[in-house]
Amino acid sequence: MSFATTHTATLLKYGGISFIAGAVNHGMFSESRSVITAAFGVCFYLIGSWLEMRVQDAERQSWADVLGVGIVSSIGLGFFTGGLQHFPDSPDRSVWVVPLGFGLSLLAMYYMDWRTRMSVNRLITYALFSIAVVSACSALAWSQLTGQAADGHGHSHGELAAQVSTADAHAHASDAGATVATRTVTVTMGDDMRFTPANWQATSGETVRIQLVNTGKVRHEFIIGTETELQAHAEEMKKPNAGHHHHASNALSLGAGESGELIWTFTDAGVLHIACFEPGHYDAGMRGTISVLP
Repeated sequence: MSFATTHTATLLKYGGISFIAGAVNHGMFSESRSVITAAFGVCFYLIGSWLEMRVQDAERQSWADVLGVGIVSSIGLGFFTGGLQHFPDSPDRSVWVVPLGFGLSLLAMYYMDWRTRMSVNRLITYALFSIAVVSACSALAWSQLTGQAADGHGHSHGELAAQVSTADAHAHASDAGATVATRTVTVTMGDDMRFTPANWQATSGETVRIQLVNTGKVRHEFIIGTETELQAHAEEMKKPNAGHHHHASNALSLGAGESGELIWTFTDAGVLHIACFEPGHYDAGMRGTISVLP
């Protein structure tokens, strides 16, 4: 009975942490699904902690301690592990989630197991040093992943834009000059790593105003081109120090809550592709197609 209870408690505690990490990874509580996932994670962790207390002979912690510290500990560990797992996917979020999670887990562990064995002064010294190290490492990772290192090196879509402007299937509006858009298509970009709509149609010769809205809490981009061009660009973005904040004639990068637009003239029938090349977003499914009808 003791082994079975211990095993169940362990599964519930670590499963709860994984649930919270998943909620951090997939929307940072921005959608009902992630909120529900996080809530289940906290509940699992608390139940596991309660079972663990029953197995142990010592009554070191009261239920009130487990409830309060358990919530802080589960959220802290979930933030820390979830932020680390998806740092390449969402560096703007992970840069602060990782240090926050580390700090919360540190405080929870101290209160749960070390408050009678370690002085507050030693805790403060260790906390300041360790959190500073974690924060510095997070900032360094963020700067490398977003192309905003101190030397200011970045990457633009200039070469790709030149290819796009001469491709047979399409031409961007800068070539059209005074061409007036005949309609507007609004495309939202969310933290579920999806464009909405992801697949839509245009007519050959039509000029469309593509209104872009980032409804998420992390940066997203919209880039348009042929499948070959986008695949080549995806490989380019994997190179060290490749930046990801694009503002070119065929691309627009938007921060959380921002909006913008691209004017695009579709010259020939065919299929164009859209994608987001912020780290990890394309692989997570942030892509789509535009079918250009004759």
